[in-house]
Amino acid sequence: MDVEDSQIELDTKWIDEFESLDEDYKAFYTEDVTYIKFNYIYVNKESDIEKIKEETILLKEPNYISREEIIGILKKNCKPSEKTYTVLSILRYNIDVEPTEIYHFLKTNQGDDPFLKSIKNIDAIPLEKSISMFQDLNEIVIIFYEKTEDTKMTPTRALSQTKRIYLKTIRGSKKRTYRKTT
Repeated sequence: MDVEDSQIELDTKWIDEFESLDEDYKAFYTEDVTYIKFNYIYVNKESDIEKIKEETILLKEPNYISREEIIGILKKNCKPSEKTYTVLSILRYNIDVEPTEIYHFLKTNQGDDPFLKSIKNIDAIPLEKSISMFQDLNEIVIIFYEKTEDTKMTPTRALSQTKRIYLKTIRGSKKRTYRKTT
């Protein structure tokens, strides 16, 4: 029985050594994104940045921001003061590089940022798993533009004006009577 106890002792030492070595590399394992930082940038009519606000939000579902959460965040933050703002752009910054590719990514200098994506529609935003060391760098940036009183003067409204084409004339048609000549 003493021989079996010593073999069990050896097995647990090996596991303990592995866990202690593995502890150094835990920062490089990918994990679910459970929280994300939101940055709100408010731009006034003169295209100057008026205010920047930041908050961290815990996600209801890991790696996923639902449409309802996005709409609630937008409604809550579209009027930070007496001015009203509209959404100009939504950007997602999600670092999803694999642990085996970190060295290659750091050595290659890429001009564009592969982690920054523009969100075209207000819809659910899926997030990729991220290395735990880079979790704090993941963020959503929402750019708000000040709403003007005259809706025709906003940049997005001016470009989206549709010319109306009427199929019937506004003045009714006139009936003419022609005289018979002999």
